[in-house]
Amino acid sequence: MTATRWCRTCGWKATYQSAAMADHRKRIHSCEKWLRRAEAAARRSAREAALDRTPRPCLHKEADHQHGTYACYVLDQCRCIPCTRANAAYEQDRTRQQAYGRWNGLVDAEPARQHIQDLMAAGMGLKQIQKAGVSTGTLTKLLYGIDRPDGTHRPPAARIRPATAERLLAVKLHLAPGAKVDATGSIRRVRALVALGWSQSKLAARLGIRRSNFHFATGRRAQCTKAHADAIVALYDTLSMTVPPEVDHRDKAAASRARRYAKERGWLPPLALDDDRLDDPDYEPASLTPDATGDVLDHAAIYRRTHGDKSVRLTRNEAAQLVEDWIAAGRSLSECERVTGVNTARVRREVA
Repeated sequence: MTATRWCRTCGWKATYQSAAMADHRKRIHSCEKWLRRAEAAARRSAREAALDRTPRPCLHKEADHQHGTYACYVLDQCRCIPCTRANAAYEQDRTRQQAYGRWNGLVDAEPARQHIQDLMAAGMGLKQIQKAGVSTGTLTKLLYGIDRPDGTHRPPAARIRPATAERLLAVKLHLAPGAKVDATGSIRRVRALVALGWSQSKLAARLGIRRSNFHFATGRRAQCTKAHADAIVALYDTLSMTVPPEVDHRDKAAASRARRYAKERGWLPPLALDDDRLDDPDYEPASLTPDATGDVLDHAAIYRRTHGDKSVRLTRNEAAQLVEDWIAAGRSLSECERVTGVNTARVRREVA
């Protein structure tokens, strides 16, 4: 059987499961406390009565904030009853999470902003970055800020949620096929293949590019698409250790013409380059590699002779370099003579 008690002084009133419990609660209640609550409620009612409760429309160009949400209360500054209740619910939840120690607050937005700007400078677009699970609005506020409905501009966000920062910092560079990238590595790879004997016509055909549009060897363009750069890397990995076929006189002429063209311009074959630094703009491979006597070594010729092309003529120093590389690889001199046709005993005697 329930029992209800009230206080004529402060207006306190409550219902309990038994009369004894109701009498106990009435004795220990504080009239001063309840009078303060009543005064606070009166002041709150006065403030709410003075507020304009007319729902304010969303004036944002892309967003459509709905009434009864925290976003509408903050961004549209709407003070209608549904929006006010949504804001009160948000603040109550935030206070509760802080009391439980589960509220992680906000963190500095600069590291995440700098990371995104670096990705964009490398050619990555916002649509690719957005795939990390961050909305376009969040990226816009982080990078550029937003325009308020009253015409003022809100600067880029100074703080963001930790979860948002973690998602943004976890984004790695991933370029779309049509994104523009530095063509330095592509130019070096194509020139190395030309120095090996691959004609530009054959390289263009393998890449699916018309010969009239193939300008990688000449280096006319500072940038190329990501798709072309990836295709050239794959082609270089396939052909960098393979000499072109020379079945008939046309193939032989094309290979000879390509090697002569590259030699006149000081282009080096793949073995004379550092593959790990081909994409480094600061890497400057020497166009000529002198040996101890000051003579230059034709690495393409050494490579071809090492792989059994006995038609290639080597100088004394190039033959010595071939034998030295062969021994360094742990292979026998008899195999060297059989594969390359080089008289290893005479070469070693002449060098000594």
